[in-house]
Amino acid sequence: MSVSIRDARNSREDREWIRAVYRDYLTELSASKTGLFPALGEWGARENEFLAGWFADPGAHPFVIMSAGHRIGFALVSRPPVMPRTDVQYRMADFFVVASARRRGAGASAAWLLFNRFAGDWEVLEDEQNRPALQFWRRVIGRQTNGRYSETRASGEVRHRFRTEAHPSVRDPG
Repeated sequence: MSVSIRDARNSREDREWIRAVYRDYLTELSASKTGLFPALGEWGARENEFLAGWFADPGAHPFVIMSAGHRIGFALVSRPPVMPRTDVQYRMADFFVVASARRRGAGASAAWLLFNRFAGDWEVLEDEQNRPALQFWRRVIGRQTNGRYSETRASGEVRHRFRTEAHPSVRDPG
């Protein structure tokens, strides 16, 4: 499956597509019922305000994941806040692939493209109750780093930290 990523800030249609599927993303996150993520509609009108921040924040990099000319997911790579000080340069803040495109390598390919586009020190957090996400990220990060990553648990979250290097053969996809 050929996968690409593109900057969602450059297209009104991409931004609107993210808004449309964002509720599906929140529904899946709230399914664990841990209280870490809002239930569908809990943010109400604030959902649009929150998403608007993705496109206005210079430290946020929203992407649409594409396959065969169709939008199949989104990702938000962010720079952690300056305070408190952290060694992390990039955080996978949000990542979603529509159900019909899962288990075909599209998510792993998109993550690989993002990790290579933003080479450096990374952090990926997951809800410890979200078993499919934990399995996905352990597999993807393990392959990306040849198993050189750390995993810690705190406050209901699993935190992966690792470093990526740019691959010269990777063309900037976006």
